[in-house]
Amino acid sequence: MSLARFENWLLEETGIDAESLGAQALARAVAARAAATVGVDTANGASHSDAMHDAYWSMLTTTAAERQALIDALVVPETWFFREREAFAALARGGMERLVTHPGEVLRVLSAPCSTGEEPYSAAMALFDAGLTHEQFGIDAIDISSASIEAATRGVYGRNAFRGDALAFRERYFHATPQGWQLADAVQRAVHFERANLFEWLAAHPVRYDFIFCRNVLIYFDRQSQDRAIGLLRARLADGGMIFVGPAETGLMMRHEFASAQIPLAFGFRWPGTGNGSAQAADPLALSAQGVRNPYDATLHTSLRPLHAAQPTRAAALPATMNARASTKIATPPVTRPATLAFAAPQAAPPSSNIPTLAEARRLADAGSLDAAARAAAQHAETAPDDAEVWYLLGLIADAQGEAALALAHYRKTLYLEPGHYEALTHLAALLEVQGDTDGARRLMRRAERASQRSPGGANA
Repeated sequence: MSLARFENWLLEETGIDAESLGAQALARAVAARAAATVGVDTANGASHSDAMHDAYWSMLTTTAAERQALIDALVVPETWFFREREAFAALARGGMERLVTHPGEVLRVLSAPCSTGEEPYSAAMALFDAGLTHEQFGIDAIDISSASIEAATRGVYGRNAFRGDALAFRERYFHATPQGWQLADAVQRAVHFERANLFEWLAAHPVRYDFIFCRNVLIYFDRQSQDRAIGLLRARLADGGMIFVGPAETGLMMRHEFASAQIPLAFGFRWPGTGNGSAQAADPLALSAQGVRNPYDATLHTSLRPLHAAQPTRAAALPATMNARASTKIATPPVTRPATLAFAAPQAAPPSSNIPTLAEARRLADAGSLDAAARAAAQHAETAPDDAEVWYLLGLIADAQGEAALALAHYRKTLYLEPGHYEALTHLAALLEVQGDTDGARRLMRRAERASQRSPGGANA
């Protein structure tokens, strides 16, 4: 069977590059839907199979319900509440700051795509926790999958929607039922859901948003669709507004001249030159001078997975001498240039109570003390040269400091030690994308997808 016509249809209908879904994902979905709808037995030879797919193609192109059914079969939601929670802390603080500087206005938030609702509901809970009321904000949420929208409007979630240890929000906003955890009506009323095509909806919708969540979808688009989507998102962004993307999509935003919001770990971007969206503007989330407190910050980092960098940067080519597989020790970086870490021959330092732990290095990085975090992580790496997580942390620190070549080496070292390290795969893919190696970035994202599906908390868990 030739899949070309189905691949072209998927690209035109959704912007999704079939290859980005993983090997044979489209073929399996088409075969399953064809078997369920046109009912031709494929066990009797290729001619029957071809006839079945021809019949299914005719149905697909003439029946709107079947087009939606195939999309639902392909768009498998993989999300959970407060995923990459730093973005929600940034939303809560930024939302309060926005209301202080624009009293009387309604804060507008968009989640696109919203999957089964965990993201927009997390945004609503974060704003409620920050002290905002229903009248002060509105959240729109769209997704191309009708099944996902139906699940979101039900507001009932199983255990996979709750990950990590920071689950106090579940006690505040959910109650247990035989079917799962039911979300409180107050949170459900804060979000307006709509099934829609991202491109068509953005092009037609007149509202401009203070905060837009568009995370972990751009990586599935082809280059032309990425460019179109980012242009539409920019048009829907209010002056001084912020877009949150996925960790593997930061390079795409910089390619379109967006500026990092400089909020560690949030993957937030602003359009330069629009109010506080300037790359040189002061941090709009530093609210202490205005007497605004964000209660949501108190539990921000209690359940973080390994730290994410604020953004990958435009990278130079990786020096041939910097081979992550060649060694396992790094020298402690000087204070002014933490990214001058260099590989050396394997050598474990003697145990010492003065050597920082990995947790201490992470806390320093989370607090924005990147120089100190780099020193602490380097010292830890001397005692644990085979710990993939310390190399991943060093990669993130180098990434955030603008040392892209060093970040590449550290991420590759991480993958040498742990080939299925999801976060290292996505960050390395983002750096390769910025360098123009789109094929390499795409291969890494396919590996990351497979790693996510194999993990205990993955889509198939």
